[in-house]
Formats: sequence, C-alpha cells, structure tokens
Amino acid sequence: MKRKPLISIVVPIYNVEEYIHECIESLLAQTYTNLDIILVNDGTPDGSMDVVKDLVKDDRVTIVNQSNQGLSAARNTGLRYAKGEYIAFVDSDDKVKPNFIKDLYRKAQITGADIVRGSFRDFDGNLPEGWGCDFNIQPSVGVEALAKFLEQDISFVVWSSLYKTQFLKENNLEFMNGILLEDGDFTVRAYLAAGIVSTISETNYMYRIRPGSILTSNNAQRMSDSEEAVIQKFIKLYETASDQDTRHQIKYAIFAFLRDWTRIIVKNRVEINLETSGFNKAIKLASSIIRSRSIKDQIKFYVKLAIIKIRY
Repeated sequence: MKRKPLISIVVPIYNVEEYIHECIESLLAQTYTNLDIILVNDGTPDGSMDVVKDLVKDDRVTIVNQSNQGLSAARNTGLRYAKGEYIAFVDSDDKVKPNFIKDLYRKAQITGADIVRGSFRDFDGNLPEGWGCDFNIQPSVGVEALAKFLEQDISFVVWSSLYKTQFLKENNLEFMNGILLEDGDFTVRAYLAAGIVSTISETNYMYRIRPGSILTSNNAQRMSDSEEAVIQKFIKLYETASDQDTRHQIKYAIFAFLRDWTRIIVKNRVEINLETSGFNKAIKLASSIIRSRSIKDQIKFYVKLAIIKIRY
C-alpha cells in the first residue's frame, strides 16, 4: 500500500501561552497522521515555549527558534524548514478539527490542485462579522478562482488552506515582511500563479477572536501603511502582467484593498500623501471595477473618497 505523503504544518508562536496547548493538541489529534509539525518560536517573551516543551515529545514536531521578526518572517522560516509535499499554516491561538488535513488532502489528491481552501468559523461556530469564508467553486485555473474569490468578497486568510510546497517554492511565494495584511498579499499572488485552485465545504478551522489581536486592536496607522505597501506592490504587478485576464484580476484586487484603505482613512486620522502613496494611481486603475459595482456600493465608495479629498 502506497504511503500517504508527508504534510507540513507551520505554527508561528508569539505571546500565546494561554492558547498554544489547545492549538497543538488539535494538530496532534489529526486523523491524517503523516505530519511534519513545525513550531516557530518568534522570540516569544511569555511562557509559550514552556507549555510547548511539555507537548512536543511527539517525533513529528520540530521547534525552530528565532529572534522576534513578526508573523510573516516566522511563516517564511517554517516554509524553509518544511519537508512535506504539502503545507498548511495554522495560527497558534486557533485550533482545527480532527479531519482538517484529511479533508483538504483528499480534495488535493482528487483535483491535483496547487491550493485547496476550506471554510472556517470562530470558536462559537459563528462567522466573524464582516468576513466571507464559504468559498465553494469547481476546480478552476488560479486566475479564474481569484476572480470568483474577489467577486464574492471572500476574506483573505491563508490558514484554512493546503498548498503544494513545491508550487510555493517554484513561484517564490513567501509572506511580505513588516505589514499587517500579509495574508491578502500572499493569497492574491498565490492564486495568480496557481494551476488549479479547489475548495471544500467542510468547516474544520476554528478562528479565535481575542483582545489584542489585529482584528480588535487600534492599529489604524499600521493598517493604512500596510494597505499602501500592498497596493504599491499590486500596481507593479499590474504593470508587468502579460495578459488581460491577469491584469483585470489585479485591478480587482487593488479595488478590494482600496475599499478597505478608504474606510480606514475616513474613520481614523492617519498620515498619508495621496500622490506619493499610490492612492491616486490606484483609484485610476480601479475605476472600471468601481463603476461595475452596484449603485449603492458606488455611492458609499465615492462619499468616502470625497471626504478623503477634502481632508487631505
């Protein structure tokens, strides 16, 4: 009988002493057992690693230590250490159901997909307010999957998916350092590069909303700076893209980030130069996408844009 392939799971660890036990226990309880679990200690100052040491007697677990460099750098470290044919990313304050890997791998095996995405809920079984996660499509070429992803306003997260490791490495797909929107940037670039993207309907990932997380903290300036960095990167991708389908989806991605950026700017007093930040250029590139939205969406967007123009 053919042995099932090794699958890597990367878990960055930083200030999660209260939650890490539950996360690791859920990984060790996976029904798919041929695992390479990589715990990246991102210089955590709390007792997280003391908790971990009591749990990692399992020979499938590897601990990698580094100075604090942030979530993106920790994930990239895990990617470099990964030995599996496939790789998944799990945040250390979350947990997964026993069939998390099994269900994703089964779909990858059937479809040959470079990326398989599953669904998620919070710990109470609810969808976090304002998030879209139920993304169910037929196996599609990556750029087509991205089109459906963006049209349905699906949330940019990497932790409910399974990726072919070789696909990530061949396309130099790593996480962008120093920003708060690394999942969005990574997801768009990964989908654009993917041969096949597939989905499953199972909800096997449980996302924890907690005090101090990015979702609930006041990080307005950092969020604005991150939106700017990602949009600048997408503008460069657009300028070098070779075909119209790809260019159109990049414009759609720019619109998706621009919509969030305008909301942040209107709600908060952030520092921004509309010209040098790429804001004005992004508006021009996304204009056709904006006009294709509903009248209600257009009005909401242009009202925010008018406020920004007056304020800055």
